[in-house]
Amino acid sequence: MARISPVPRGILVAILLVCVLDLLAATDGKIDRFVSEEMELNGIPGLSLVIVESGTVAYLKAYGVRSVQSQEAMRTETPVELASLSKALTALAVLRLERDGLVERNSSITALLPDLDRARWGGVTIRNLLQHRSGLRRKHDFLMPCCGQPGQLDLSGAAPRFAGADLKSPPGERSSYANSNYVLLAAIVQRASGTPFPEFMRKEIFQPLGMDRTTVDEGEAQSWGEAAPHEWQWGRVGISPSRFLGWYGSSLVKASATDMSKYMEALLDPQPADNGTRLPHGAWWELLEGNYDLGWAVQAEAEWLGGEYVLEHTGKMWGGSTAIVLAPRRRNGVAVLANLGSSRPGPVARAILRSLEGSPLPRPERISRGEIPDTWAMIFLASSVGVLLVILGRALSVGRQVRRGARSWRPTIWRSARAAVLSGLAVYLIHGLLWGTDPPREALPTTIRTALPALVASVIGLLLLAAVTGLVPKRGRQSEGARDPHPC
Repeated sequence: MARISPVPRGILVAILLVCVLDLLAATDGKIDRFVSEEMELNGIPGLSLVIVESGTVAYLKAYGVRSVQSQEAMRTETPVELASLSKALTALAVLRLERDGLVERNSSITALLPDLDRARWGGVTIRNLLQHRSGLRRKHDFLMPCCGQPGQLDLSGAAPRFAGADLKSPPGERSSYANSNYVLLAAIVQRASGTPFPEFMRKEIFQPLGMDRTTVDEGEAQSWGEAAPHEWQWGRVGISPSRFLGWYGSSLVKASATDMSKYMEALLDPQPADNGTRLPHGAWWELLEGNYDLGWAVQAEAEWLGGEYVLEHTGKMWGGSTAIVLAPRRRNGVAVLANLGSSRPGPVARAILRSLEGSPLPRPERISRGEIPDTWAMIFLASSVGVLLVILGRALSVGRQVRRGARSWRPTIWRSARAAVLSGLAVYLIHGLLWGTDPPREALPTTIRTALPALVASVIGLLLLAAVTGLVPKRGRQSEGARDPHPC
């Protein structure tokens, strides 16, 4: 065969390079349009995107603004609240301690947290907590203070607070997702290491992975220009005043997209350098058990990705939402970090991961208004106004009837019992509104915190009005038999 001369060969390489760059630019353009349209449709102010392909960061970009007030641009170095994506990082801390022989996943947690009652907790292991199989439920999360209340970040007080939890199933029997599992894991990390949890995470997890813009400290994240949380408020997206961010272990990690790219590259390396933060031998993901383990939802054969082995997790607060999806055997992954509470990061991450396998990107989707708490807040508030107008109109009508003598005070046994039941219901609602809400009102979306009490107050007013009205019935008309049938 004739040898290709150096000049044509150089031209051929240049042409191929141009074609590859054009193809990459076209692909990047499609992703940009897809993400931008998703943000516009759903009112997302800012978003960061990381794509890892074949183990290497292929795409790292930020969109929109970190704050609708300042209009500062979102950057790949901007820390974003990870919410429940924090759990996998807490699991790395447990593995770090296990490597050093300080904990063992099959050991009872009462050995490290003696404040837990052995009779109730003796069968619960660290592995059970990692897999959400301890018997804890979401309702137990709020045994810890939330929303900036004293004790929220006090891991030494976690075990005493959970000691009396009514575990709903025997350890290991049933999976039930609860943040409290990972709060207890954080307490175990702190107790076993003898180091405050934030410091341990910084020194033993974040720094070895090169995550220098990652922290669990809110003040530090804000000094780095953290993305402001946003939520829908009366039909518009605004800065969220919510202080419900979660607890150590289950959430509270703030990380930049750049740091997430380093984290994902390390996770997708089947032969990682030994920095003490991962399982020691080979592809760690092959050792995961069940449907959930080490902070990851495990899909052995994900139908939406052609039967691939997939790890994923989402995180959501009222002021932000995140998602990470990994196809570890192909060493592909996508992370989406948004500063608006929404359900869209998960579907967006999945769609982009599918596109790496050759599937076309779908049409962007608008989130259902019914999924936005603010929609229900407006419905609740409108309903409460309607009920209050009915109460006012009815009260004025009954008052006029009493003044005219059409109604009078006649509390029979039946009427008094009925009034007592209605008043009891009103007192029950008042007690629930002031002291019995679960979760606490502070943990609810901002506009729900206003609208729900208004709706409950209007229902209370309606019950009390019905109780009083029943005690002042209308006077009966003169019976037909008492009338003179022959007036003439």
